[in-house]
Amino acid sequence: MNNIELFHSLVHLAAIDNKFTDEEIRFLIQRAERWNIPSEEFEAALAGISTEGFSVKIPEKMEDRVVMLKEMIRLMAIDGVMAEPEKRLCAGASGRMEFTSKQFSQILDEVIAEA
Repeated sequence: MNNIELFHSLVHLAAIDNKFTDEEIRFLIQRAERWNIPSEEFEAALAGISTEGFSVKIPEKMEDRVVMLKEMIRLMAIDGVMAEPEKRLCAGASGRMEFTSKQFSQILDEVIAEA
């Protein structure tokens, strides 16, 4: 999975509760800068937001799945509020990525330890 696809997924995750917090916006800007996402691509991601029918594109490689899940968890936790739609999307994506609940817990613990 490339960074642009991951970025689009994160933008949609941030928008799934129908609002962007300041923390989520800062997080997305930081990721766009870190991953060299062009401003046109940033704008395209925002323009393409749709909370209905959005599905996360699951990476093929397990290492990419871990990166994606970690980024999703970081984004959900950034504003201190884990909205129910965010939790459902993350849980669904985790299941589709074929993580066991034990693996999910381990990844969650790693993200918390990094914070």
